[in-house]
Amino acid sequence: MSSHLEYANRRRSATCHRHTWRPISSAIRWALVAVAGLPFAALQGQVQKAVPAPMDSVLLARAESLSVGDYCAALQLVLASSSVRATLGEELDASERNESLICDPRIRRTTLRELLGDLRVSVAATARLSTAGAMSAAPSVIASMDEVYRVTRSDRLRPVIRAAIGDTLNTRFVRVTETAKALLRRDVRYAALARLGRYERKLGLQSARLNGIEVLMNYAAQRWVPGFTPTAANGPSPWEMVASYVPTYVFVVSGKAQTVSASELGIRRYMFGSRFAAPGWRGMLWPAYWSAGVLVAGQGSGTFDWPLPTASQTGFFASWGSLKVGYILRRHGQWLATRQLQFIPMLF
Repeated sequence: MSSHLEYANRRRSATCHRHTWRPISSAIRWALVAVAGLPFAALQGQVQKAVPAPMDSVLLARAESLSVGDYCAALQLVLASSSVRATLGEELDASERNESLICDPRIRRTTLRELLGDLRVSVAATARLSTAGAMSAAPSVIASMDEVYRVTRSDRLRPVIRAAIGDTLNTRFVRVTETAKALLRRDVRYAALARLGRYERKLGLQSARLNGIEVLMNYAAQRWVPGFTPTAANGPSPWEMVASYVPTYVFVVSGKAQTVSASELGIRRYMFGSRFAAPGWRGMLWPAYWSAGVLVAGQGSGTFDWPLPTASQTGFFASWGSLKVGYILRRHGQWLATRQLQFIPMLF
């Protein structure tokens, strides 16, 4: 009799413990899911993008009014002076070569603004009538203009040119050479800002948080793997490797939401366009990155289950920014969903 009573007491104690633990376990699970779904609009709004300063409208208007032909005519006038030619000395031959390149008939009607790639979408440009020759000649012309500026605006040659052609013509020559040089500086400045903006996009607050394995993989990839290495012209590669453990995937069974852990192996691509990585709620539509790859889910429903690599639990995942979905290739298939979130820095 006493053994029966003792067994009944143990059964009631186990039942009470199970009923007590179940809501606590459920609360922890749903707390993790809720944290995974927290909006990051406030954080995204703090991101400062490296964007170019507003365009200098005065400079662009002046560049629109001056053509390569104007530059050519001013340079020819300068190089026709015997005093200028004598002062140039050994640099005379190089200056004459630069003159012949700048005075290419195919590009004379091109404005300085068009020469630097700020082309207007006109009917003639669309028909390749006004820009066909200009595009092939532009690189050498730009390099020649940069060299002409270096030589003619030197302290040694400036007073000689002014005395040779007079103040009025010298003002015209200075105007056209300074405009071309200012455009080149502007392009260099904007290119540098664009590179910094791409580094901010990939390494800043709106980028994905990496675990320790991903840090080592991507550090090695950006040093030695083609396609992942940065370049001097464009800055960082848009590609990144993904090898993560995600304990907060959610799926629905019989109308009830449950969590499952999963491991991911794939790639992530950062989008460097100006519309992406938008602040606030627009970041949901135009995020900083997308990712895709292979997914292996845990055997049961659990927040920190170890995802074993079995065929029945494999599938794929894809993300658009922090929003992520997965699909397990079970007999009837199973959809999963979560948000990109790192609970413990450098882990998961």
